[in-house]
Amino acid sequence: MKICISMDVEQDLHSGDYKSLEYGLPEFFKILDKRGIKSTLFVPAKLLEKFPEKFKQLEKRGHEIALHGLEHERFDDLAFSEKKRRIKEAVKIYKKVLKHPPSGFRAPQHSIDRSTLEILAENGFHYDSSHTPFNLLQLLFFPKRIKHGLVGFFKPRSAYKLKEGIHEFPISSSGISFVSLPLRIFPKIIIKFYLSTLKATHKNLVFYCHSWDLIPLKDSKIDRTFPHTRFIDHLDYLVNNLTKKDYFITLKDLTKELDKNEHT
Repeated sequence: MKICISMDVEQDLHSGDYKSLEYGLPEFFKILDKRGIKSTLFVPAKLLEKFPEKFKQLEKRGHEIALHGLEHERFDDLAFSEKKRRIKEAVKIYKKVLKHPPSGFRAPQHSIDRSTLEILAENGFHYDSSHTPFNLLQLLFFPKRIKHGLVGFFKPRSAYKLKEGIHEFPISSSGISFVSLPLRIFPKIIIKFYLSTLKATHKNLVFYCHSWDLIPLKDSKIDRTFPHTRFIDHLDYLVNNLTKKDYFITLKDLTKELDKNEHT
């Protein structure tokens, strides 16, 4: 089974600071580096522009840098012309910093829609990873977006090729999505069972967390109840419980594999 460990790199929750880049990312890569795991990082273009050397170095180390909007905006709230403008500007910034076009995109707050996917295809993206199918948590935590959540809820749970010519890599889910929150909340024995359930229902797994999941958040009720130190420990436990048959891969490389298989 191929598994992608991904992270949405953003401003810190509540404060709007960037302490997670200094303190959270090292904790994340400490877990990954000792196992040789390469990750996919979704970064808003303006953040990429603000800290270009940091992301250049991460790419040199083998991690994929993908786009997470221009300024971490919801795309389903934007007019079509504004979506096009923002994606075009984000791609321009990305190319300026990393000297090549981006392969992947994840819409902030899973706010992908059909027109945004069309724009991604027009701009040469190879994949999107925004949908969270069969995700009850999204419906509970974003009740005002229930219509959008229901559309994504019934999407396929495994990777598939979109009509627009790009792949969709949905966040893995079995009622509860494969993200940081269940790792914070569940005890380790439940995490092991949860992982087994996901592996039984998916061809490939896509996990994601946020950069601020790995730092203290004094204004966060979740972090006070289930602290970031618990998440770090449980992420380490999760990775340790993956078997030798499991293969870690970036979403960019997984896209190449799927394309290759389609032509053989």
